[in-house]
Amino acid sequence: MTRYTAAIFDIDGTLAMMDKATGTYEALPGAIEAMEACRARGMEVIAYTNGTFFPPAHYDPRLADAGIMVEAGKLLTPAVVGAARMAAMGIKRAMVLGGDGTAVPMQDAGIEVVAPTAENAKDVEAVMLGYTSDFGAAELEAVVQAVWAGAKPFAGSVAPYFAGAGGRLLGISGAIAAALENATEVPVTVFGKPEAAGLEMAAEMTGAAFADMIVIGDDPKLEIVMARRAGAFAIGVTTGIRDEAAFNAAPEGDRANVVIPTLENFGAQPWME
Repeated sequence: MTRYTAAIFDIDGTLAMMDKATGTYEALPGAIEAMEACRARGMEVIAYTNGTFFPPAHYDPRLADAGIMVEAGKLLTPAVVGAARMAAMGIKRAMVLGGDGTAVPMQDAGIEVVAPTAENAKDVEAVMLGYTSDFGAAELEAVVQAVWAGAKPFAGSVAPYFAGAGGRLLGISGAIAAALENATEVPVTVFGKPEAAGLEMAAEMTGAAFADMIVIGDDPKLEIVMARRAGAFAIGVTTGIRDEAAFNAAPEGDRANVVIPTLENFGAQPWME
């Protein structure tokens, strides 16, 4: 048994790569075995993506097709985290500029979701931004008008890009958030990495303290920063968008505890003893 009790794996660039055109995943080397090695040592395993491409129920079969098995209820997205936090704040009605990956978790949390239209702009408590490829000036104007009218602005992720099978994928919600802040001068509250909200939710789910977690990811500015600032053990992997030099260039306090080239032979590493 390892002294760690929970493993938090990033998905895109760490466990798998997504083909954006087909919405399918391919497991990265060692990913399946790494998850199983953690479970074999009694660790809780959470998959935590910074993307909101799909609702959790739609991620599960896509990952399973690639051989990556995630237990029911143990896949987190920024929209899942954000929906829980917003519901706890008492928010009942929100405008969503995002696809089902953002809207469905909010509806599941009991929040009424309305479309980003001018008619809805004066009758919402919050705006939530997530991944979408289907928006234009009218939708952007609607979320700005809603914030001007007093709605609180939130976003799942403001990461500039994600790792994909063909290279970097634009982080659309981050671009929208920047435009929203530019127009309104109101800071957007972010739920995704590197903010700690998702790690806090993982702690609630697993019962693990941050110091008893390992966090594995491919972005030194996202999951690694999240882990280090919370006090978890941060493992960088270079199968995604960054090489070892990029991890080592991070400020010492935000730097990965260890950087590995792939998840192959993960079960034989010192932190698993």
